Amino acid sequence: LMTNINNGPSTSASSGKEESEASSSSCSSSSSFCMPMIINVGSSAHLRASSVFDGYANDINGEHGKSFIETIPDIPDSDLSTYAQSKLAIMQFSTLLRHQLGSNRRDKINNSNEQHVTNDETRLFPPVRIIDAHPGLVWTPLLRNHIGNAATDMLQKTGLANWIYKCPSEGASAIVSAVDYYTSREEPSKSSDCGASTEEMPSKEQIYFVNGRPGGYAASESRDLDASSRLWKEVILPEVEDLVKVPKGWGAE
Repeated sequence: LMTNINNGPSTSASSGKEESEASSSSCSSSSSFCMPMIINVGSSAHLRASSVFDGYANDINGEHGKSFIETIPDIPDSDLSTYAQSKLAIMQFSTLLRHQLGSNRRDKINNSNEQHVTNDETRLFPPVRIIDAHPGLVWTPLLRNHIGNAATDMLQKTGLANWIYKCPSEGASAIVSAVDYYTSREEPSKSSDCGASTEEMPSKEQIYFVNGRPGGYAASESRDLDASSRLWKEVILPEVEDLVKVPKGWGAE
């Protein structure tokens, strides 16, 4: 989930008064800047994985030219070990993003026709807050398929499913609550260059919400920068480099 809380013009067909009220509710003036944030959906399942690469070759890209994704066997994930690794991977990607996007950045502008380019042909991009969020136990098709029909029927008939698990909308609310948590506590910046001051920079420390509250316990592997850089180099980059233009050196520390 990504959100950019700002005071730009509304895209809905609302009146000028409605637009003004909506704007003032998120930022206090036209010169205010509210820090954008990225929320990656984590899970306590990541605690079961010590590495994204467990059970796979050490040199993925050197194995017959295969990508990491191609080496994953096409078999049911009966013990949810691959799911656990995928959640660890998401949280490691958050770690990488925090180190790449957690401060004001001047990036090279490749298109010379772009407007608002500074003299050194760079543009200032604002810092981004990166959050991991675990919604808690949610009654999803993934869960039901994993526990099987017999257990699913028993939990539903006895009403235990409603008592033990969140419904999907409650799980979604637990994730999005991170937005409310920060927007209700921060005073928007009035920096003229659309960036936050040094004091307002998001920390590179991990922010982990569990059940809608910050401070959840996360494995040390989820914030390992070396492991996160390897994830980018060996897993993500080979899959996206032909689809998007990746800035030179991005992901390297």
